Amino acid sequence: MEDQPKPEEDEAASAVEAGELARPRRGVALPSSAAIRRGIALLLATLLAACGSTAMPTVSPSAAPSWAATASFTAIAAVLPGAASPASSAPASAETAGDQDDDATPGGPPVPSPAATTDPTATAARQLPGEPDPDLTPGAINPAVTQATIGATICVSGWTATIRPSTSYTTPLKIRQISEYGYADTSTASYEEDHLIPLELGGAPSDPANLWPEPYTATTADGRDVGARVKDSLENSLKKAVCAGTLSLSDAQARIGIHWVHVFYGIPLTADLAPPVAPPVPPAGTAAPPVLPPASFGVAFVSLPNPAIHGSTANMAARTTAGAVCSAKVTWPSGAVSTAAGLQTTPTAGADGLVSWAWNVGSTTKPGTAKAVVTCTLGSVATASDTFAVQ
Repeated sequence: MEDQPKPEEDEAASAVEAGELARPRRGVALPSSAAIRRGIALLLATLLAACGSTAMPTVSPSAAPSWAATASFTAIAAVLPGAASPASSAPASAETAGDQDDDATPGGPPVPSPAATTDPTATAARQLPGEPDPDLTPGAINPAVTQATIGATICVSGWTATIRPSTSYTTPLKIRQISEYGYADTSTASYEEDHLIPLELGGAPSDPANLWPEPYTATTADGRDVGARVKDSLENSLKKAVCAGTLSLSDAQARIGIHWVHVFYGIPLTADLAPPVAPPVPPAGTAAPPVLPPASFGVAFVSLPNPAIHGSTANMAARTTAGAVCSAKVTWPSGAVSTAAGLQTTPTAGADGLVSWAWNVGSTTKPGTAKAVVTCTLGSVATASDTFAVQ
């Protein structure tokens, strides 16, 4: 049972409701009318300041009693829920500031804003500074995080802390991977052991394929910042969009993968480069010399969907000999061959030998194991095949 109000409180409340102040009882000291007026004036001045008014009465704080200052803050807090007490202002928690990845160092210079659209003037490249080596870090996802479970996982404040691997695991891994990446700077302080697909977007917590030593300092050839803190800002913005329902989880995971710098700055993954120089036309009646493949001509997969998720974008890449023309074929678990437009292209391998495809996975695609085949031609034919999971 709730405590009953004291008689004095009842009478005072009745008097206020009646439009008059209750008469002071013997032994009860009420503030003088002048003190009340000063307190009300201070309250109004503070409220006007909080609301951004330029016409603000001047009141000396020293002229008001201490109880009036307390009342003024209480009134402000009632209309401004975000107001902090003047006596204490606690710093924002790490969770409200955004998830920090393993060994991440908060702070640093302001990060640039992501591009709203694709930059058509940017130099095309299949791997930019700041992006991981897809052979070493293709990325991996946490099967416990799906579009259906985000409300109980990544969108719950503090959830990532429950699955984050300890530094006793990630620090030795970072040291090993710094060597694998061949970095000249071997100081662990220069890198964030980053989840390529971040935990806050359903990345695998402890899979080495999803962890890599991401440099804090890295720039593109034209000087744009692509260090670890830039990727962190992209991760946080994508998570907010996913949890707000404006972006699907699978789309967010596709954007933060091995080509995250392309996404952040709107740089096309492939673009029309300088047109190839046509070979000389032989004289009439003379057969053109055959195009001979190099002695080591072949093709191998660099990355595959991991996994492919229906209703999302899938990506795969392969490496072959520069100049080879390649095609791709994906056979779904049902046995049907994909007719997605993104798989109908026949890219020509550039100087780095890379070819890649991105396509939309149908919303009705059945789960299971799919098969990918890449065929490249350069005087002879080379083929590679592999499988990947479909969820």
